Amino acid sequence: MCPSCGYSSSDEFSREFAPRTLNSIKEKICNNWGDLNYCEERSVDQAINTYKLGIYSALLKKEKHIAIAGLYLRLAWIYRTHSKEKEEHRFLNLALEEYLSSYMEDDFSSTHLSEIKLFYLIGELSRRTENDAQAIRYFSMVIEKQKDTTEKGIVEMAKEQWAEMRKQRKLG
Repeated sequence: MCPSCGYSSSDEFSREFAPRTLNSIKEKICNNWGDLNYCEERSVDQAINTYKLGIYSALLKKEKHIAIAGLYLRLAWIYRTHSKEKEEHRFLNLALEEYLSSYMEDDFSSTHLSEIKLFYLIGELSRRTENDAQAIRYFSMVIEKQKDTTEKGIVEMAKEQWAEMRKQRKLG
C-alpha cells in the first residue's frame, strides 16, 4: 500500500503491468488519492478499506484470478471475525467465482496452490455459500486424487466435509 499514490498490491501480484493498466491505475486511484496512510497498525475499517483498494488495484491491473480470489477470501474472513454475515457471504461468493475462473484458466499452476488445495477451497467455499452439489463435486475430486498426492491432510478434510454433507442431507 503506497501512502503517496494509493496503489495497493500483494505478494501474489505480478511485477509486470499490461499495456495501459498503469495509466488506468494513475487515473482511477492515484489522481484521486488523499492523505491516507494505511502503513501503520490498522483499525478494522482501515483493514477493510486496504483490502478493497487492493482488490480494485488488482482488477485495474488485470491480475490473475488466483490473486484476486485470495484478496476476496481474506476480506471475507475480516467480515466473519466481526460478525458481518451479509458482507462475508458476498465476498465468499466473489472468491469462489475467482477460484473457479482460476481453475478453468489454469492461472494457479505457477503459484503455491496445488490443484488439490484449489479443489478443496472451491468445495469449502461452495459449501459455505450453500451450493451443496458443487461442494460435493469438488470434495469428490479431491478424494479421487488421494493416491496421487502427498497432501493427505487436505484429502482427510475433504472426506470429513463430504461425509458431513451427506449426513445432513439424510437428516434434512
